[in-house]
Amino acid sequence: MKTGIIGARGAGKSTVFHALTGLAPIPGTAEGKNRARPGQIKVADPRLDFLEAAYGSKKKVPVELTIIDFAPNPKEQKEGAALDPSLLPLVRDMDALLIVVPQFSGMERDLVATLDTIEGELVFTDFDQAERRLERIKKEKGSDFERAALQKVTAWLEQGKALRLLDLTAQELQTFSSFGFLSRKPALIAINCEMERAASDVTDAERDAVREHHLEVFRLAAAFEAELWELDEAGQKEMLAGAGLSAPARDRLIHALYDHLGLITFYTAGEPEAHAWPLKRGESALDAAGVIHSDIARGFIRAEVVSYEDFVPLKSDAKVREAGKLRLEGRDYVMRDGDMIHVRFKV
Repeated sequence: MKTGIIGARGAGKSTVFHALTGLAPIPGTAEGKNRARPGQIKVADPRLDFLEAAYGSKKKVPVELTIIDFAPNPKEQKEGAALDPSLLPLVRDMDALLIVVPQFSGMERDLVATLDTIEGELVFTDFDQAERRLERIKKEKGSDFERAALQKVTAWLEQGKALRLLDLTAQELQTFSSFGFLSRKPALIAINCEMERAASDVTDAERDAVREHHLEVFRLAAAFEAELWELDEAGQKEMLAGAGLSAPARDRLIHALYDHLGLITFYTAGEPEAHAWPLKRGESALDAAGVIHSDIARGFIRAEVVSYEDFVPLKSDAKVREAGKLRLEGRDYVMRDGDMIHVRFKV
């Protein structure tokens, strides 16, 4: 899952990237794909730790979130704009966006007004893309369905509304799968503030405005969080406690993204490795098999499933079977958060 950081110049995007990943931002203005720097955040997961110990696993593989920092180009990005037009092909490839809004001394920005401005940019960018594609289809006499779908989208965008607020059919979503519409992407608002305000909640007016756009918001003091990487685990906990924070921003971001994207975690575990996997809520055992490996999904026969809660007091596969807690499920079984799965397959 790739999340790209966007926001106006001076908002602290690169400091946020450093705070979340521990990596320094890209120096200068690199060219092309080199302007995108990925950093990984491993999801802290006590359930996975328990499974690793219970199975004596030689390896533990947590869920990872990829955060992308984009090298700035002042010649391309206008003052106050959240988007650099030259980076659009890279931003469209993201699964989600992290929109940085500054609220620190010397860079105070009203959240509601800034959000309206940024949403306007995303909507305009999508409208321009959809309109240009619609013009090409008319000239080339392309698909009637795509033309109708694009007309529906452009009419909505012309009203200044984000595409995440528009209901689209499964066929329309499939048609637009390669477009990378920005105003349809899940997005989190990261308020970059000073340490003294990091533990404060947003106002009701701010939260209402954010949720009106179907977004979520959280605060972090990026400069403070970046300093945590200089300390050992004990030092980090002490520094966080002194600031009134229960967890570093990277952990809070992951939880916020999981909730916003509607994700759950399922597990595969054994002596070789204990592995956590992300999955969309409501997806099936067959979908989970595909997350593990496409060959496993292709040759799916059945799934052996036990819930994490049932496994904890038993601590072994043998005792799970003896207690009758192991379930045989078909490809249409809807996965639940914490399910442990073993897929029988043949290719």
